[in-house]
Amino acid sequence: MGSIIGDILTSALGIALSPIALLAAITLVLSPRGNAAGLGFLGGWLIGVIVPVLAISTLAGLLPEGEPDASRPVAGTILLVLGALLLYLAIGEWRIRPIPGKAPILPRWVPALNSMTVPQGLALGFGLGAASPKNLTLGVAAGLTIGGADFRPREIILVLLVWVVIAVSSMLVVVVGGMLGVDVWRRQLVDFRDWLGRNAATVHVVLFLVLGTSLIGAGISAY
Repeated sequence: MGSIIGDILTSALGIALSPIALLAAITLVLSPRGNAAGLGFLGGWLIGVIVPVLAISTLAGLLPEGEPDASRPVAGTILLVLGALLLYLAIGEWRIRPIPGKAPILPRWVPALNSMTVPQGLALGFGLGAASPKNLTLGVAAGLTIGGADFRPREIILVLLVWVVIAVSSMLVVVVGGMLGVDVWRRQLVDFRDWLGRNAATVHVVLFLVLGTSLIGAGISAY
């Protein structure tokens, strides 16, 4: 079990480090409706992160079982494609990165964060958690790894739980920390949000390169 957790750790951390989603979560918890909208966002993020990995791990578990040490060409091919997709996204992010000295272009929904309701926060969290190309790619990769393991149901549940906790940890810290209302922490959140706004593209490029290379390596080793 430990080796599988090690294999999926990178994908969980990759989801936890989501610059635009973190920026949205911070803005929400600092808004007038921060506590309620922030909790809605956290709930939506949790559901959005769980759905892909749970669906793929279930489907992968239905495939015919082979020998424990046998190659997994289908899973390997999928991982190679997913890794190549992340490298492609890295190139795209690099090309559209903001010019030094100019304000970065943020999503159109960012100004609406200050007035979002709980249902809107829930929908946004789900959308960013499930529909993000990075999160979807990493969720599929983790699901293939978990579903392809020779585990009993309770062991699969435990591994999924560990993965989900790591994947949502960053949003949990932001939302719960913001709800505590500590002035020092809230000032740090403001500084971090501003930094993310300026450097989101750079963070994305680095993440996509590291995660894409990792998935390609995992795909090669599956053959």
